[in-house]
Amino acid sequence: MQNLQSISTKELRDNLAEILERVAIGQQSFEVYKFGTIKAVINPPQIKTKEKRKVIYFRKLPAFGMWKDRDDMKDSAKWVRQLRKKESMRSYSLYAKSK
Repeated sequence: MQNLQSISTKELRDNLAEILERVAIGQQSFEVYKFGTIKAVINPPQIKTKEKRKVIYFRKLPAFGMWKDRDDMKDSAKWVRQLRKKESMRSYSLYAKSK
């Protein structure tokens, strides 16, 4: 650790804003002691570099377009609407039977 400095909990409490600035800007680290026992270590954050994200081209995936030749799905919005209606009627009929 760089610039490791020992302070008491009272010093930390009395000078918290200043200590945090010294950690953030000055890149200092502090060991916080209470009754001679170390209670905490305050270090500046480790800044990570951004990782490059892999670009995924969905059109190149093997499953892309696998249903393009299906006649029942030419209008996908209509197909989904019918499927939802069918499923909601199924759950309603199950609910009605349980009463």
